[in-house]
Amino acid sequence: MEDCEGWIDPQRGFAEFEIRQEGIGMFRRGNFEKLKFETRPCIHSHENDPPSVYDEVRNIIYPVIRVTSSDGTTCIEISPNSPLCTPLLPLDDDGRPARVQTLKIFLAGPTEKLELLRRSRELANSFLFELNVRHGSHYSLRSRVVGPSRPRRAVRTHDTVRFPRTRVPNNVATLFSIPSEFGIRNNYTLAYLSYYQILEYYLPIVHRRDTIERVRRILRSLDFDEEEDFSVLQIVTSVERSHGASEIDQLRTLIEKCVPESKLKEFFSLDHNGHFGKRGPISGVPAIYPTSGESLASQVAKRIYKLRNRIVHAKDDARYSESTVLLPFSHEAMQLYPDIELLRLLAIEVIVSNQ
Repeated sequence: MEDCEGWIDPQRGFAEFEIRQEGIGMFRRGNFEKLKFETRPCIHSHENDPPSVYDEVRNIIYPVIRVTSSDGTTCIEISPNSPLCTPLLPLDDDGRPARVQTLKIFLAGPTEKLELLRRSRELANSFLFELNVRHGSHYSLRSRVVGPSRPRRAVRTHDTVRFPRTRVPNNVATLFSIPSEFGIRNNYTLAYLSYYQILEYYLPIVHRRDTIERVRRILRSLDFDEEEDFSVLQIVTSVERSHGASEIDQLRTLIEKCVPESKLKEFFSLDHNGHFGKRGPISGVPAIYPTSGESLASQVAKRIYKLRNRIVHAKDDARYSESTVLLPFSHEAMQLYPDIELLRLLAIEVIVSNQ
């Protein structure tokens, strides 16, 4: 599988997913005998039956969950991994391949590969959702993690620890700390949104300041005459345009006003392994060309806004139909690191600029 750890057998209509378990599951509460399972006569062969199986070699009892569709053609099972999953697993203390719980999908028979992937993923996610909601057991499919690409640049550090000179609002400081707090878990979409929310915090502040500056320039103009309608209309038009500015326009203004162009040029002069190019790993977002006629501030604003939409808009909306939702722990999500570093740079410059 491309996005999840596991394997499929189209000839059998079978799929096996590795899963994660968070917290205490329903089997750790001594409720083995109390649980009932919708098992029915089916067309499959199963090695183990609910509610548990005893491993004599390891002297461990493994829980077994299995449910069957009403017609007996489809089974969903959580049980110890099959032998074919063994090479994917680490060794235990005795040098034997470790055993873990895996989720297995049994369909009616031979199934085309793409259809098997689609149906098994849908059934697996639906089943885990109900285990979570109905039984308080938090399982999730284990993502197939691909090492994220990281820009080759050293983090600048200083030798002197100083009394703080940067005043940071509490909520902004909290947002800035989240990516570091969750970095161990590689939750790159959360890190991205945390930095983006910092920019959102300053959007109205900088946009309002820009509007005031525009009006002042008009008032200071040698051609301005408060008795002339044309002069007054210049102010009205400027304010109206400011009021109707879209979020992407406000982002562009924020970057232009708060981030030195030299900082952007320095960032994009580094080696990012083609991440921001046309063939970069993130689809549905514009590439960035430092030498094009469009300003870097404008290109960066478009990219971070499009990427933000891919992360937060999971709904069926024509406005976002050009790209699918970017899910946490997906293959693309694990490649977000350079975009996160770009957003971190913007967040730092915006915070410093708004002292």
